[in-house]
Amino acid sequence: MNQIAIPFVTVLLASLPVIAAHADQAACNKIMAANVKTGSHGAQMKTSGYAFAADTPKLYAFGDHTCVYLRDETVDGQSTSVYREQYTGGSGSTTATIWISKSNGRLLKEEQDGDIPGKGKGHISYSWPAQP
Repeated sequence: MNQIAIPFVTVLLASLPVIAAHADQAACNKIMAANVKTGSHGAQMKTSGYAFAADTPKLYAFGDHTCVYLRDETVDGQSTSVYREQYTGGSGSTTATIWISKSNGRLLKEEQDGDIPGKGKGHISYSWPAQP
């Protein structure tokens, strides 16, 4: 696994005014708050297939955005809320499953699948330490 310093939170924050009208706002707010609280410090990232991360800023800014709460789960002994976040647009699509700690509101893991037409499909697994 590689450590990352992708300004993912920055991209999401910059996109918020555009995407807010297209999403379940309560679920998106939980995801956004967890992204801001957690940041990318200490994140581990593993990729397979097409590395689509560089293509997402355009999709996040101009794609349709939806968020939904899925269920509760336990991850590494911690109670979490699990969400799905999707972006779909002319430049492609991403679907992420996101686990957020109920005790501290931080991200614990994220599984993201992307499909960028003409470039390919890929998968990114993110994980963060239980304690910052």
